Order: sequence, then structure tokens, then C-alpha cells
Amino acid sequence: MNNLERFVAQHFENAIALKERFKSLEKKDWDSITVMMELYVQIGHLFNVMNDNKDIIEQGRQIDNLGDEISDVLLQLSYLAHLEGVTFEDAGEYGSYPYSEVDGLSVLGGQLAEAILEKYEYRFDKPREGFASRDDFIKDRIKKMMTIALNLGNKANIDLGLEFGLMCADATNFVAVRTA
Repeated sequence: MNNLERFVAQHFENAIALKERFKSLEKKDWDSITVMMELYVQIGHLFNVMNDNKDIIEQGRQIDNLGDEISDVLLQLSYLAHLEGVTFEDAGEYGSYPYSEVDGLSVLGGQLAEAILEKYEYRFDKPREGFASRDDFIKDRIKKMMTIALNLGNKANIDLGLEFGLMCADATNFVAVRTA
């Protein structure tokens, strides 16, 4: 069973280390806004796998591994959590969050992107009902999105611990080849 508490304990530090390795390939420094953009790339890939429709598939790209695409979403959410100073001492509380549809990543992702744009002064501030601060709202949305991704894995009977490990190994190899 995939859950947030277990994922964070087993994979969070590996996710951050992998994103740090990718810096050797990047021409510019990434911040929360660029990570949000990459998160939407990965959510798009996830939709692509789950909605195998020839009218929206990018020609010449083989994006067909559900476990890998969920892992890519978790990677970006982990790095965003790292950049935003999210802690996970309350991760067990998200175990009861039931949403398990891919559209939830887009809806909550839009809310998260809006709050991050507000935080970095690209949008005007608005109150977030039920939250003491905008940062609390951002942290909640990141944790809920991670939980949705993990719930998607559960729904598809995918061992995301295994899949995330495979994705990390593959990406580490990719970086090593590109920097050799």
C-alpha cells in the first residue's frame, strides 16, 4: 500500500538528491515557479498515459508507463516541498484523504500554482479560508497532491516504492551519461 508517510520516509531524500543531480544539466537555476511548470509537464504525461487518445499524444514520444509517470509527479512535488520548506510530521493525517482521480492533480495544482504566484508577488493576495497562512495552504496542497498520486498508484495496483526506485535509477543513469 502506497501512503504519504511511507513515501516520505523511504524516498523523499532520494528525490531531493536526484533533483540536485539534474542541476548539472540545467542552464538556469530552478525555483518554485519553474518546478510548478515541470510539475504540469509531468501531470500532462500522466494524463497522456491514462487517456491514450491519438488526438492529444505527442508524436515521436513514448509516454506509456503509468508507474513511471506517477513517480515523475511525485519527484516534482517532493522538490517543490523541499523548496517551500514543507515538513511531513503530519503525513499520517493525509492517509485518509480519499481522492484518487487524476483530475484532482490539475484542480489542486491550479490552486497551488495560484498561491505560489501570490507568494512570489506575481498575483494579488487573497485569503485562504480555513488556513492560518498562505504557506499553510501551499503545504496542504502539496501533501494532498502527493497523496492523490499515491492513491492513483493504489488504484492501479502499482508498487510506487518499486517504481520510484526504478525511475530514480534510470534518471541517475541519464544524468551520468549526459555529463560524461
